[in-house]
Amino acid sequence: MRNILCIYRRDLASYFTSPIGYIFIIVFITISVGLYITSFFSFPIADMRPYFENLPLILCVFIPAITMRLWAEERKENTWEMLLTFPMKASELVLGKFLSALTVFAISLAMTFTVPVMLKSLGNPDMGAIIGGYFGTLLLASCFLALGIFFSGFCKDQIVAFVVTLLTCLLLFLLGTSFIASYIDDKLPGLGSLFSNLLGVFKHFGSFTKGVIDLADVIFFLVWTVLFLVLNIMYIDQRNRPGAKMMFTVAVAVCVAIGLMFNFLMVGTSLKRFDLTEDKIYTVSESSAKILRQVEVPVQVNVYISPQESMPTAMKDLEQNIKDKLEELKISAGGKLNYKTIYLDVSNLFSDQEEMFAQEKKKNETEEETVERRLLDKGVKPFNVRAISQDEVTNKLVYSSIGVAYKDKPEEIIPQIVPENIQELEYRIVSTVYKLTRTKAPIVALVAPKEAINIDPQMRQMLQQMGQQIPQSEDPYVYLEEILRQEKYDVRRVDMTKESPLPEEYDTLVVVNPRSFNDRQRWEINRALRSGKSVVLAVQTYEWDYRATPRGNTISKREEKPEINPLLENYGLKVSEDILMDENSVTLNVQGGGDLMSQLVGQPFRLPMHILVTHESMDQETSITNRLSAVFYLWGTHLELNEQKLKELGLNYKPLMFTSEKAWTVPGSEKLSAKSFEPPSLTARKKYPLMVMIEGQFPDAFAGKERPAWPKPQPRPGEPAPPDDSEPEPPAGNVEPKPSKMILLGCSEMFRKNFLQAGNLDLFLNCVDAVSLTEDLVNVRGRKPIDRTIEKPTDSQKMLWRTVNYTLSNAIVIAVGLAVYFIRRRSRLAYTMAQIASAESNR
Repeated sequence: MRNILCIYRRDLASYFTSPIGYIFIIVFITISVGLYITSFFSFPIADMRPYFENLPLILCVFIPAITMRLWAEERKENTWEMLLTFPMKASELVLGKFLSALTVFAISLAMTFTVPVMLKSLGNPDMGAIIGGYFGTLLLASCFLALGIFFSGFCKDQIVAFVVTLLTCLLLFLLGTSFIASYIDDKLPGLGSLFSNLLGVFKHFGSFTKGVIDLADVIFFLVWTVLFLVLNIMYIDQRNRPGAKMMFTVAVAVCVAIGLMFNFLMVGTSLKRFDLTEDKIYTVSESSAKILRQVEVPVQVNVYISPQESMPTAMKDLEQNIKDKLEELKISAGGKLNYKTIYLDVSNLFSDQEEMFAQEKKKNETEEETVERRLLDKGVKPFNVRAISQDEVTNKLVYSSIGVAYKDKPEEIIPQIVPENIQELEYRIVSTVYKLTRTKAPIVALVAPKEAINIDPQMRQMLQQMGQQIPQSEDPYVYLEEILRQEKYDVRRVDMTKESPLPEEYDTLVVVNPRSFNDRQRWEINRALRSGKSVVLAVQTYEWDYRATPRGNTISKREEKPEINPLLENYGLKVSEDILMDENSVTLNVQGGGDLMSQLVGQPFRLPMHILVTHESMDQETSITNRLSAVFYLWGTHLELNEQKLKELGLNYKPLMFTSEKAWTVPGSEKLSAKSFEPPSLTARKKYPLMVMIEGQFPDAFAGKERPAWPKPQPRPGEPAPPDDSEPEPPAGNVEPKPSKMILLGCSEMFRKNFLQAGNLDLFLNCVDAVSLTEDLVNVRGRKPIDRTIEKPTDSQKMLWRTVNYTLSNAIVIAVGLAVYFIRRRSRLAYTMAQIASAESNR
């Protein structure tokens, strides 16, 4: 160890006693951090994965620059033989040089600390994923350093050592990319995937960037690092022995064979995984395990997939990834889940009918020749994916579906499992199991208005001439109904009117965009809450009309008048009538305008009513919002909470979503001008609640009052009132008061089909699941990476962090370099003066 430390200190000092070490560090910081910062502020996300994904290519150039001098310079300066005469073993020399080079790189990597500091200051990064990325980078660098030291031992010229190492590192990097692997597979099927598994470093590096440390990937880098160091030791130790070249050639072949054989055995295996992410999103959740363990008999999961050789290169690992996830679920389920793989061939599905008829008559008919057609009725169908063939991007049909069977119920099919949605597999399987095992589907009464369509007279005449039916209305909330049905809810779409009343039995009432509610409709909601039924209420107070004209853009306000506040005020709640604005907003493209480009692409409107609610503005403890991505809160208003009245009523309330702290309001009665959209001073801005959940025994807002009658139909202008021929309603029965839940939002526009993006859709499903089912299912749906979008930084923040990232670390390196220079200079001067004084004293 003493000899290793001696060489380590010698070589490490050689980096920092000359400008070369400092130049290396400054160049690495400038390139790696600069590439990340250049695009960071265009769409700021508190995530370092883009940074780490750029590093392998940067290291292909940076690492050879560190290692090229380690042995080549010893040869050039004729210190090679002198160094080998020291009473040191070859292993001590190699390890000392390797550790010194690794230290230089570790210092360079540590000087990128400004990036995680910036992300922590501006947003909420996953520090576990960042630590995993740094750890993986050190392992990758160790492998490249060992390779560089190995080649440096052969070369007398540093440039030759640099070029050879550079080309080898690039080769190992490119072999791990899907593009190169696909290209090779197209020429020689299977070869590109084999090279990617055995030699491709990028493929083994990817899991570290996600915050997952797989022991198989760690061993991959350690094995190649050790093998190259061993080869370097053997080359130095046997350089002058008889037959050294032959022995070394054999050693190289044996070591490479060992490395390739080891990697071949490790392909597709996962010895042990460590999930460093904040919420262990790559580990089966306790909620999933709880749901699976509660089933009465084991669940059977069938994987319907094309064989690996029939898959495109980018999907060859898909089967193994699915099996890994199913194995984790099987272990967590405690024996309540089994799975098997069924291979399907697309050619059997589309084979000629006569050939199929002939094959059916043969006695040796195989199951694969008929199973594809038999599974079509179940919903197991092939789908198109992209593949490279004949140097072109083509479409290829493949199978990749999962079937979930429980008892004697029909098998539920989860279609189109691809690498992009593999992270959602846990939720899709567990939610399917949960819905198969429940005795009865929850009944959801969905109240969402349809809108009348104003059709141009010429278009109406054209449709009549073509014999087509003229649409009378449009359903802006049709996707909500479809999605709830896909989630296996029993959905009853009603208008909550006399002609379309609420069903006699239901579990949850979902009211989206109530319009001009009357006393009877408010009474129905009050009765639902009083009787213990859950209610989700999304209210829209204002909508806006945008017009892009050749003369400019115009906007106008349209009031919706939901008339729901007379009921909510009895519970200490109110949907504000003020116009809500927030500096954290997004651009909305509106079709129209004078030129062709505006009509095709749309005219951008950037207004403070287009509120973007980020993850940081949501409650982190409630399952409904703790894993949500950003939500587009379009034209919504805030909620007013009478906390004193809520406490007097004994209702538990919890705000789940807020604006940013840069929000402000404008009175709804105020006449708007351009100045209304300008943000006031910071002291006049604050955050406002947008969503609240209330639990407890709701009071009867109609206590002591008769049940309101349904409004009578209004006559048309100039016509007499129609007679009321309806039969009198039977008296309303008494309901037993029970605790219930209500989720109130000040926006419903975000649930329209035009704006039902990922975050808004998850919010809607989480609300319905949380009040209708169990929070376990909501927790499972949240098992995905959080959208860590950062609220729009100010110009001063951008300037500050650009300056910090570009200059701080470099300034520290330069300062240390200058300090070392002046300390060494002073030491040399002191030594010189001491020698002069000694010489004069001896005269």
